[in-house]
Amino acid sequence: MDLIYTNPQRVDLGVLHAYELDLSFGVDVNENDFEIILGKTEPMLADSSLIYAEGTEYGGIVGGLKSESDRETRTHFGRTWHGVLNSKIIEPDPGADYLIVNGDAHDVLRMLVERFDLSELFTVAPGTSGINIKAYQFDRYVKGYDGIRKMLGKNGAKLKIRWEGGVVVLQALPIVDHTNTPVDGDEASLVVERYGDKVNHLICLGSGDLAAREVLHLYVDQFGRIGEKQYYTGLAEIVDTYDYGNVESSEQLRSDGIKHFEEIRNRDSVNVTAYENSDLEYDIGDIIGGTDNTTGNTASAVVAQKIIKINNGAVSIEYKTSG
Repeated sequence: MDLIYTNPQRVDLGVLHAYELDLSFGVDVNENDFEIILGKTEPMLADSSLIYAEGTEYGGIVGGLKSESDRETRTHFGRTWHGVLNSKIIEPDPGADYLIVNGDAHDVLRMLVERFDLSELFTVAPGTSGINIKAYQFDRYVKGYDGIRKMLGKNGAKLKIRWEGGVVVLQALPIVDHTNTPVDGDEASLVVERYGDKVNHLICLGSGDLAAREVLHLYVDQFGRIGEKQYYTGLAEIVDTYDYGNVESSEQLRSDGIKHFEEIRNRDSVNVTAYENSDLEYDIGDIIGGTDNTTGNTASAVVAQKIIKINNGAVSIEYKTSG
């Protein structure tokens, strides 16, 4: 795989050879960035220049340099394409409480690219995505990549990013559930964590004082469904509380309580490090399953972070998940 570098005007200058590249990107992480260690024979990368591998999501904008007098290597660092999006903020329009969007996901992405003032480098795949966004309300002042990912996730979709033909191409695609083809230890190095002792009874505390305070009990049944009928009792019951004293309505207490319940139950994880030349490939938002062949331990989770390490063209990928 060729790793291309440019000048600050984004004109290709050549291919890097002696390097170690470490990229990290994903959901709710601070590390949407990269570091590249270059040997002494490699060119100096100027700030605002680009590195990229054609047809992949690997690349970004150079933003700094670390050099040490007693070393022959130097380290450049910068933002991945995901980090560039996350250096923008999705703001409400003047006088509005929230930014609310409707329409095909690609049309929404085109609007956001223009709103972010990134049209000189970012574009959206042609045509429509077939993913309809209906009255989606962005969180106030959310970071760009985080907001886009959350919007698409609420609609069963993910953001695909790739460098192609001199620009960064954004595309909305359906989330893929890979749990029917779980990863095993013959394909990758696995760390599988499965928890059977998750909270199954959540007491939601709303507005009011003492005996007058609103209280809502939520339960999980044997199928993982959240409702108001208790299934687990005695030793099997695990209870927690959710304090939301400034809630505005019973409906909001219930909807936000369910959201919090889902979040605290998302504890399982399947962290995968694909072996070199592996065919395994997942995107942020995809669902993967993993089985440790030694113990038979099995879990499934959502890909939340990718860590890519490229050493002189050889690629390894680590997938980290959330429940």
